[in-house]
Amino acid sequence: MGALHIRDAGIDDAANVAVIHCASWRSAYAGILEQSFLDGPIETDRAALWNDRFINPQAEQIVLIAEEASAQPIGFLCAFGGVDPHWGRLIDNIHVLPSHRGQGSGARMMQNVAMRLASRHPGMGIHLWVFAANEAGLRFYERLGGIVVERDTSRIPAAKGAAVLRLHWPDPYSLLD
Repeated sequence: MGALHIRDAGIDDAANVAVIHCASWRSAYAGILEQSFLDGPIETDRAALWNDRFINPQAEQIVLIAEEASAQPIGFLCAFGGVDPHWGRLIDNIHVLPSHRGQGSGARMMQNVAMRLASRHPGMGIHLWVFAANEAGLRFYERLGGIVVERDTSRIPAAKGAAVLRLHWPDPYSLLD
């Protein structure tokens, strides 16, 4: 992988974020989400989500884009502050194009957002949810020091109640080690 640039995303990035989101879900969630959703409605669903998130951002929303030196977006991360007083700030989405996984861009985005969230919310942790069946994702988060602290069921309709795990980083600075 060449030089990686991480920057804040804006409304002009909505379409690229939706494309990355679709490609990532189709790759990582095959067999977890209904195939009929992955084959079609996912594109309209993700485009609507990202247009709305950029037009009507939630309080303390952070969306990062990871780009190669060519300025080609290869991944994104979306986090929210002020979500949970116990578990801390939420990383709601982190996705990298399947062709670029395993090259460090996901870890770099996690480190970038950890620094931001730790400085804005000292003493608060970070958490996220991952499908239990997403073994590669779970290994990635555990390598970064995430600790499984809870099990629940997904509220995504196409997931049909699949199990999800909450991973927690009590100290966001631990992501920088």
